[in-house]
Amino acid sequence: MGIITGIEVQKKNKNRVNVYVDGEFTVGLTIDSVLLSRLKTGREISSEELKEAAVEDEKRAALSALFKLLGRKNLTEKMAREALVKYGYIPEAVDFAAENAKASGYIDDRRYAEAFIESRSEKYGSLKIRYELKLKGVDGGIIDDLLSESDDSDTAFAIAVKYLRGQSITDFKQKSKTLRYLASKGCSFEAAKRALKRYAEELSLEDDR
Repeated sequence: MGIITGIEVQKKNKNRVNVYVDGEFTVGLTIDSVLLSRLKTGREISSEELKEAAVEDEKRAALSALFKLLGRKNLTEKMAREALVKYGYIPEAVDFAAENAKASGYIDDRRYAEAFIESRSEKYGSLKIRYELKLKGVDGGIIDDLLSESDDSDTAFAIAVKYLRGQSITDFKQKSKTLRYLASKGCSFEAAKRALKRYAEELSLEDDR
């Protein structure tokens, strides 16, 4: 146990204070944390109570930082947690912030996945989109549900049109090269083959006009 002998506002941050116990600096806290923990000069306090106050302080700081981040861009739960860890927040604070953001609807992995698929589906096939969503921590069940009826045929065709720019694909080497390119964009092999067949047919129709 010790006695709080001083609570001084920090010079560089007026929203934080330095807490002194028995004449020695012990911890830095926000003013809100001091008020919520009912800390005041002359109060007897244990190291456990100070630790708890510091943990609660960091939880609120992590939540504030996460909300600021979510105000700039959408995140999955995994992305949010990784960002907070990178910022240096302790595990308890990371858990607190992520769970609160989820509970309040600011983090919704399904909503994130829906928007992600919509923004990427014209440029990439479902295989690449599926892979990227997994990296971002979206649950496999959500991904399967959202992509269960996806058909890459139109996407593969649009990519092929842009890539080939009216070139003929009668040459085997060019065909193989295009198939590899479509695969790199996340299109399935079957969708890529259908796209090339459609491309050849439409090119032939144009030549006959």
